[in-house]
Amino acid sequence: MKTILIIEDDIVFSHSISNWLVKEGMKTDCVTTLANARKAIEQKAFDLILADLRLPDGNSTSLLEWMNKKYYSTPFLIMTNYGQVENAVAAMRLGAINYLCKPVQPDKLLALITEILDKDNNKQDFYRGESPKAHEIYRLIEMIACTDISVLLRGASGTGKEHAAAEIHARSHRKNKPYFAIDCGAIPDELAASEFFGHRKGAFTGAESDKVGLFRAVDGGTLFLDEIGNLSNKTQMLLLRALQEKRCRPVGSTKEYSFDIRLVSATNEKLEKAIEEGRFREDLFHRLNEFTLRIPTLAECREDILPLADFFLKLTCAKARKSFRGFDRLAQAALLEYPWPGNIRELKNVIGRAVLICQQEWISVSDLNLDISFQKEEKPLLAEEEKERTLLLQTLEKVDGNRSKAARLLNISRTTLYEKLKKYHITD
Repeated sequence: MKTILIIEDDIVFSHSISNWLVKEGMKTDCVTTLANARKAIEQKAFDLILADLRLPDGNSTSLLEWMNKKYYSTPFLIMTNYGQVENAVAAMRLGAINYLCKPVQPDKLLALITEILDKDNNKQDFYRGESPKAHEIYRLIEMIACTDISVLLRGASGTGKEHAAAEIHARSHRKNKPYFAIDCGAIPDELAASEFFGHRKGAFTGAESDKVGLFRAVDGGTLFLDEIGNLSNKTQMLLLRALQEKRCRPVGSTKEYSFDIRLVSATNEKLEKAIEEGRFREDLFHRLNEFTLRIPTLAECREDILPLADFFLKLTCAKARKSFRGFDRLAQAALLEYPWPGNIRELKNVIGRAVLICQQEWISVSDLNLDISFQKEEKPLLAEEEKERTLLLQTLEKVDGNRSKAARLLNISRTTLYEKLKKYHITD
């Protein structure tokens, strides 16, 4: 869901626009002054800013100047009276993406907002999340994106670390420069120097032409090194030296080249343990870890599970040219109960498989094919409880969720059935 910051001192008009955008499926925050707008932008990531040109404490062009200095890259849309068009044009020179003359027509505003947001290709293939932990991640991303410090993303496989790296780049002052993502586990040790720094033709067998290398190819932009813990000691030393000197020399060349890159790394490994075991250099760790950003597991963001499942369902259906009404309530209960050890990646794969095999209007528990008896280790269910919960879900599915019929089939009262549904967190 897209979030828009509305900066408007006419409270009635602001709330009118806000209510209309909410009806169109967006979220809004409203402020009346530039000072409050700056606080809001510092505390939260927005997809778009809709601002009146003149406000009680100044002109919104001053907010644009402040955002430019802070490297905030949020799309900025100006609202102005007809007599202030020249000032709106000046705002566009500072980075405003467009302007609208008052009185603002809702249809025209929605069309323009949709056009602006559709251009944000970085976010089209990813659901950002509405849970408290997801909001905190994006707040921190917005805070660190405007700097050049090295960031280490830590989290389990499948949590979206590469997406976080791309977000950092997209919100930085380097956003119009190259962004490269590379899996460190896929770099052969003997070719690491060539991959990072390039080589001259004939430098080694197979070097049939000159190669620039990642550090020079990404110059001015952001380099994302995924699974940094997979680098060999030799490659770690090469990387450390280059980062310290901000210079690199292609294999087979006597000439050194300077480079300017933002480095973002990621790992699902405890690098501190790798340091103790001598598998990872401590000096390189500190070079990469100027700021740590922990990416939460999907189980820690339970509020995002169903919206994320719906997101993947729409995405997969569009590609497969299929259509479903959604997940039935038992499927929703299973999605919420399952612990998702594979995180977002596993959820995406489960939804993809369900879309392929489902033959009904609604995705069911059987389409998801989840082991719903698989619980978190710290809260194991007894074997009998596992069987009882599975029986409840299967019975409810058999009677299309009719609880009266389910109670009769199970030979228990409706009150007992409701107590058991509550016990096993099987809800509507």
